[in-house]
Amino acid sequence: MQSFVIRKTIQLIMALLVLLGVSALPSLIVQMRPDFSKYFKTVEQQLNLLTAWDTITYYNATAAENRLLFPDLEPFIQETLLIFSSALICSAVAALLYAFLFYQAGPKIRSLLTQVTRTLEMVPDLFWVIFSQCIVIILFKTTGFNRIEIAGGADDHVRFLPILTLSLTTVFFFIKWLTGRIQEEQGASYLELARAKGIQSPRLFWQHLLPNLFYRFYLFFRTNIITILSSLVVIEYTFNVQGMFRFILINQDFSILLVLLLLIYVPFFIFDTVVELCIPRSWKGGIS
Repeated sequence: MQSFVIRKTIQLIMALLVLLGVSALPSLIVQMRPDFSKYFKTVEQQLNLLTAWDTITYYNATAAENRLLFPDLEPFIQETLLIFSSALICSAVAALLYAFLFYQAGPKIRSLLTQVTRTLEMVPDLFWVIFSQCIVIILFKTTGFNRIEIAGGADDHVRFLPILTLSLTTVFFFIKWLTGRIQEEQGASYLELARAKGIQSPRLFWQHLLPNLFYRFYLFFRTNIITILSSLVVIEYTFNVQGMFRFILINQDFSILLVLLLLIYVPFFIFDTVVELCIPRSWKGGIS
């Protein structure tokens, strides 16, 4: 436990230093030349902001005045969290159901499923954005159904299409990893033993195979979280979602960028710490 606490403390300190450096990067280049003195001065200013969050302000264009960042940022955070968590739940459920179908399927069906998912995985995020909006417009023109918003506004929240689009961009990501691990684990000794005991295929998948993949899937998700968040940035900007990523794109300020980076990293750090403490060693399968 002591080594775990030391490792996590060092990890947090190093991450904070990196985030401070990254948040000040825009000040490094001045007139196409590096200005290190300005950069280090900005880093110092960012460091001072860590002890004075309640004093950070931003320019509100609607009110034409400077306002405190908190609590004005809270609705934007809630909107981003809603879309992000909803999309992750939808894509995870869909990927698990697909993985179960893949596990049950024969060689020919597996080959077909693999080809289809590989093709769809190569589709860029922007295509799903445009495709979903076109489908909604066609649906409106043919049926008159207008309950689905294709873009948000200052007082209008668009959620269905952003959640759907982010789910589509992540589900194939998850599917590729799950199907690859299923093929690797197919002949594992613990599965062979379970089959020899007469355990049926569905129970074999849900109670034996998945628990052994859970921690590795978490490590995969943790490693690729930046890719998912980058997709969310594109989606928020394209759909005009009133989320925190769009907020920083509109209010380009060093202090706001630092706050955004911390709001992303710190919750994930806490969650990762809890996961490492709570997940049984047997689920980790010897992975450090």
